[in-house]
Amino acid sequence: MSDDRATAFLLAAGHGSRLRPITADVPKPLVPVCGLPMIAYALGALRRAGHRRVVVNAWHLADQIVPWQGLHDGLEIEVVVETGASPLGTGGGLRNARDRLADRVTVVNGDILCDADLAPLSQAVPPGGAALLLRRHADDAARYGLVSVDEAGRVVQLRDRTASAQGTPSDDTHFTGLHALDRSVLERLADGPACIVGEAYLDLVGAGLLHGVVTDRPWIDVGNPAALLTANLAVLCTPMPVPTDPFAHAGYAVGPRGSVGSCPSHVTISGPVWIHSDARVGMGCTLGSTVVGAHAVLPPRTRLDRCVVFDGVTVPAGTWHDTLFPPSGPVPLGS
Repeated sequence: MSDDRATAFLLAAGHGSRLRPITADVPKPLVPVCGLPMIAYALGALRRAGHRRVVVNAWHLADQIVPWQGLHDGLEIEVVVETGASPLGTGGGLRNARDRLADRVTVVNGDILCDADLAPLSQAVPPGGAALLLRRHADDAARYGLVSVDEAGRVVQLRDRTASAQGTPSDDTHFTGLHALDRSVLERLADGPACIVGEAYLDLVGAGLLHGVVTDRPWIDVGNPAALLTANLAVLCTPMPVPTDPFAHAGYAVGPRGSVGSCPSHVTISGPVWIHSDARVGMGCTLGSTVVGAHAVLPPRTRLDRCVVFDGVTVPAGTWHDTLFPPSGPVPLGS
């Protein structure tokens, strides 16, 4: 393939059904984690792995994804808007964009937060096959489904497909939603909606053409509102490594990563915070373990603990904890 083909693909077309009601107004890849949209972390991981051209597919609220087309922090991004009555899925989206893709392409999911090095994925792809990034975590393997890899690096168990193993296969690894493939794998799919795992990767298991790369890096599936709050608090309140530093984009922030800017004198800070420089925080507000986005408005004497305020949202006056504030209105998550 020519050098102008994309070596990476970012899945950004889905409904984000599990994230409702948040995704009624904001597409899943644009929900914020510590002040930055999820897509910024995915692109940061691809850039760090050496990718320079990325295709992003879009369907649900595609008009919000389209502005990402062009140059962003050293990456050339092309947005492909799917035009059917429903999104094409993980396989259909890739096949729809296949003419824009290089012979080997790394695929990232728009709702995954993970700091793993993606470069070994592409290197592990066998001719005519694919490679999955697997995470070693027994509890999550039980929750999401065991995907087992043997000592030769081949996936020997995926859903109901198994293959003979060399040595003792892993019993505590799961698929992270990050993978890479030989472009020829897409010929296994018909045009239209398709699942890359169910309609292509399962058949690769028996042929020994599906390999695994195992990581121990932190990983969060930002698939529902509770997980979105968890991801924000993990990045804000702990040293959890991420491929893009959110503190570099704050007007004022303080937490385990250090501090940025000066806290307004009329605001009381009771824990880690991230506040955009364009946010309007009223007199007498108290904030702890909270993210406040661009052009957000906090009325005087508002108290927020373990909260995330999306860009442009005005928070109702009062005391709030464990709450997300998307444009559609507060989403309390309990304590």
